[in-house]
Amino acid sequence: MSLHKPKNSSRWHYQFQVNGKRYTGTTGTANKTKALQVEREVRNKVHGQVFLGEAETITLEDALQKYVDARRSASYYKGMQGVARKICGYKLHPKTQQKIACYGLPGTNDLHEIQTRDIERLVHARKSERLSAATIKHEIALIRSTINEMARLGYRVNKDINYPMLKTNSRLRYLDSDEESALLCALDVNTLRSGIKRSEAWSGEMQRNLQDNYDLVIFLLDTGCRYSEAANIPWSAINMEEGTIGLYRSKVGNEDVLYMSNRLRSVMERRLKVRLDGSRFVFENRNGKARGYAVQAIRKAIDRAGLNRPDIILEKGGKVTIHTLRHSFASKMVKNGVSLFQVSVLLGHSDSKMTQRYAHLAPNDASRLAVKVLDGLQGA
Repeated sequence: MSLHKPKNSSRWHYQFQVNGKRYTGTTGTANKTKALQVEREVRNKVHGQVFLGEAETITLEDALQKYVDARRSASYYKGMQGVARKICGYKLHPKTQQKIACYGLPGTNDLHEIQTRDIERLVHARKSERLSAATIKHEIALIRSTINEMARLGYRVNKDINYPMLKTNSRLRYLDSDEESALLCALDVNTLRSGIKRSEAWSGEMQRNLQDNYDLVIFLLDTGCRYSEAANIPWSAINMEEGTIGLYRSKVGNEDVLYMSNRLRSVMERRLKVRLDGSRFVFENRNGKARGYAVQAIRKAIDRAGLNRPDIILEKGGKVTIHTLRHSFASKMVKNGVSLFQVSVLLGHSDSKMTQRYAHLAPNDASRLAVKVLDGLQGA
């Protein structure tokens, strides 16, 4: 008989061999009739894989875990973990870490069982929760990427899913010169707050953290790189003599050399003077490792600068986020005559079509010509 109960368990376990390979596991039930059914299903599944060439199955939860774990070293790892949990129908309480149920897909179901209707229902539920289209797109993108990767790994998947098209806010949020100044002022270590200078009131460690936030924002504004590229950049990528930065863009897998602006060069020279012996990264955490994803203080500075007031969000068409700094760099370039192709190179876009979002910021020569014609006709 292939069923047995271990001494330390009340549940039935199965054990059988197929083609010389042993398969063991728990049926998850103390009911023998149900256990026999589970055992038959497992045996049939194994038989199909071994003798009929059927692809191995994997549950949605295990597939998401496998996909996310493969990106453990990425700066967005923790955020991706949270998205994966929510897809499977739960979140973690920020303090107690207890599971909080929410709408999701059954994580114990096999990945290949996911249908288009399941994705549509998930999108409908997220819209009912009043989540933004951009947030929902992150969730759907993780499901899609996981399915594609599991297919490459040889697992059984449904390749006929039609993923919904979600329209995000068409307006591009970027900082103008006044907003940029307001943000840097809010981040400045010496900015007066409640009549007390921060440099006089806070510890050396706090001052270092504040200075890091200020310098990192300068880095982002003057290079247009992604947050993860700046927050994890090593000193070995900085050439002060040439005034260049050797940037590796892990998201798209390419490398580039960027020149520093005078402002950024001054920041880097100052940081180099206080660099600790043996420190590897330009921006480090308290353990001496790469800073990683730590943006709460910058977000608070954005709020202190008034950049996300409800009336400003309505006027400008969106909230300021860390990624807005990248858009701000691109908008400066396009407005001042740098071609979209050159901006695409500067941003490290893998597809130049991604740069088209900035096309409307280019000087409108057609409009200038039209005004010239109108002024000539009206003056005649």
